[in-house]
Amino acid sequence: MLTAFLPLFCPLRQGLPERGLLVKGFNQWRLLSCATPEAIASSWPQAARKDNFWVSQATMSFLVEQPQGIETTALVLENQVTKQRILLPAQTFYFRAADQVSEGVKGETSSFDLRRFLLRPLSFKILCLGQFLTSGPYCQDGLEALSPGETANLLTAVAETLMCREAGYTAVLLKDLYHTPSDTTTALEQRGFHQLPADPSMHLKIEEHWRTAADYLADLTSKYRVRARRARTKLTGITRRLLTQEEVIHYQDRCYQLYQQVSSGADFNAASLSEAYFPWLASLHRSTTNLKVLLTTNGGDEETFPESSQATVRFHGYFDASGKLVGFTTAIPNDKTYHAHFLGLEETCNQQHHLYHNMLFDLLEDAIAGGFKTLDYGRTALEIKSSLGAEPVDYAVQIKARHKWLNRLIPLFTPAVYSAPAWTARNPFRESCGK
Repeated sequence: MLTAFLPLFCPLRQGLPERGLLVKGFNQWRLLSCATPEAIASSWPQAARKDNFWVSQATMSFLVEQPQGIETTALVLENQVTKQRILLPAQTFYFRAADQVSEGVKGETSSFDLRRFLLRPLSFKILCLGQFLTSGPYCQDGLEALSPGETANLLTAVAETLMCREAGYTAVLLKDLYHTPSDTTTALEQRGFHQLPADPSMHLKIEEHWRTAADYLADLTSKYRVRARRARTKLTGITRRLLTQEEVIHYQDRCYQLYQQVSSGADFNAASLSEAYFPWLASLHRSTTNLKVLLTTNGGDEETFPESSQATVRFHGYFDASGKLVGFTTAIPNDKTYHAHFLGLEETCNQQHHLYHNMLFDLLEDAIAGGFKTLDYGRTALEIKSSLGAEPVDYAVQIKARHKWLNRLIPLFTPAVYSAPAWTARNPFRESCGK
């Protein structure tokens, strides 16, 4: 893992090997598909973006080698004329409405709906350009240099090129590549893509004057400040601490059990984490001191990397008075953004100690202490995250079926499959804070 992790910090820019596919209809663009860790090690370059966790060699190698309910391939696109380069993951998953969408978020229809009945036994093989394990446009590098029209044409052509090489694909899904609405999502809609209902990602801006949690609390209205303090008192009897890699491995089965208790209640599940996922995350934990040694001994310049980039995945465990692990959180420092990642908790403990609510507060305190600019809470539990001050940011999830006749049916069937739940946005801040 050490050698796999080094390119995240000190990779050299490599030329695209003289191999790969010509993109259908775009002969100046060559597409290289890296489907093994060895191919990624030799051909996947460093991303230009600083928040590069999701397009790093370490992350892509793991996902290629360890499918998390979805198959991942790392795509390198290079313009042979301009030498412009785009990095983009491609993921293959099978959509089964009966298994992957909860009953609670299916659209309001009659008790016996023909559309649901027709979809129930079917399974659709979908190509996703994007990343299912995170929310937001963190999984690509280089697309921002293209115009909306160029992007729409190129992504459509890349998808068609890939789907023509492997039988069975029904549609292509573009996930979280762009904010919506935007000129690019409009251009994609003009080319036959349909916007799917999706929860927003909840982002909490960390104000510059928040040096401690007390500064944050001071900006809340009295109503929400009282609620926050009341929730914190409920955590009495629960101990939170950072887990080492060895401890995560020791608690691997328990962590996976707690994760499943949470994931089973999700509105929609495409990915299904394996038990190897959390030990891998924990293996990325390094102290800042060790990272500085790693950088300098391998020719890197530590001053090139901001403090938030040097820190890696943080794995916290929650223990009751008897020492039993009753919950955990994972968080990913990614340049100026602190990503709240997967978590797990015991439901009985959640009810007694407001554990989930306190986890959100703990993540916020970590983000403030770490000097981050944004806390990315991700999707789900929108209202409670809003009550802490997070605001919704919409990213486009767009789909297009390969066959025109099927593509026309997507708007008809979508409401019978999924309807984004209604929720009420909250604003916990005092007006004088300029929120």
